[in-house]
Amino acid sequence: MRKDVLAMKFMKDTGVFIANDIKRLKRKWLSLPLLFILPILFIVSLIFLLSNLVSEETDVDIAIGLVNLDENDMTKTLVDSLSEETDLTKGLSMESMSIEDAEEKIEHDKVSAFIVFPANFAENMMAGKKSDLEVTGNPKRQFESYVISSAVDTLIRHIRNSQSNILTLNHYAKDFGMSDEERHDLIFKEFVNQFIQVLSSDTLMDEDEKSQNFTSGNAYLVVNGLFIVFTVWVYMLYVLLMKDTPSGIQDRMKMLKVSLLSEGLGRLISIFIAIIIPILLVLGLSIYMLDIPLTLDNILRVISLLILHILITVVLLNLVDWLSLSVRISLITQSLVILFIVVFSGSLLPRIYFPTYLDKIFDYFYGYQSLNWLEEIMLNGRFTMEIDVLMVTLVIVIILMIIISYIKGRRFT
Repeated sequence: MRKDVLAMKFMKDTGVFIANDIKRLKRKWLSLPLLFILPILFIVSLIFLLSNLVSEETDVDIAIGLVNLDENDMTKTLVDSLSEETDLTKGLSMESMSIEDAEEKIEHDKVSAFIVFPANFAENMMAGKKSDLEVTGNPKRQFESYVISSAVDTLIRHIRNSQSNILTLNHYAKDFGMSDEERHDLIFKEFVNQFIQVLSSDTLMDEDEKSQNFTSGNAYLVVNGLFIVFTVWVYMLYVLLMKDTPSGIQDRMKMLKVSLLSEGLGRLISIFIAIIIPILLVLGLSIYMLDIPLTLDNILRVISLLILHILITVVLLNLVDWLSLSVRISLITQSLVILFIVVFSGSLLPRIYFPTYLDKIFDYFYGYQSLNWLEEIMLNGRFTMEIDVLMVTLVIVIILMIIISYIKGRRFT
């Protein structure tokens, strides 16, 4: 059979699946609104409870622990200078301590968070290499530690952006005959000034207002709540269509030589058509009610992120469906997949409260990247986004979808 004929048959079969899925959804028009409303009601109730907790928060001093794991004299002097700076800023205190003391004080709720200067921190910074500060938050003081984490992230970004300037300064200082001690002292003072500036109360407050996190109102909670709602909508629609699939459909597909890929692609398009309008309506209403200033470009970025997130999630659910031995196993596994997406997106608990060895999961997980850039655009006013992880993930799951449909199709023919 010619390739163009096969392509036409594939498109026709996919169109039939889309039409059937849309027809089945239309038959459930009475229960469909309820399917969309229930998750919203649950999340709204949760946001209401959390916002009441936020309103009961009182102003307290932010205590930060400083843990130095670097043997470099420059880092030691930096930590000592920060901890000895008694008038650093109002409401903010920093204290040098060992890692054991820091963990104990976190456990006994004596510090809001502690910042770890890792080994070779100063050496890497001076050499222009990647220098990271690790922040461990206090689960009992989520608001303060989240703000500290945001401020430290800002500092790290500033360091990375200015490392070329530091290296240039270091180079010219050498050319002018400045001694190593004077040169290191100059760069050290510049770094301390940057650190104190970023960790000042005004900067923390600015980070707080930019991030729209827990302490600054409901916007942070709403954005995270919407992410959960949209993800759950995808799952509920998929389950609704999966359970309503006529019995014996696989036998008929084999008789008519319909590919499994046509069914999967049809399911993907059907769910996207059914869900995109409710998502846009709820998103637009939320932006209007929260008075979030978004340009047209940023609105398009937000929509693009949501589209990529929806497509990847549907394909993942489809892969689980194909690989499961029974409907019950499929439902259980899909529920676990959705739970994993919600938990490791950081929508229930910010990334700071997870162990550091899970950082790689967050860095390369599409759910976290989707929500992170939604927050950056909607709450922080960013005008850029990085979708490399999302695009690579989408390509990978689509390739897996093609391979599995081909293998499973051959196995049962």
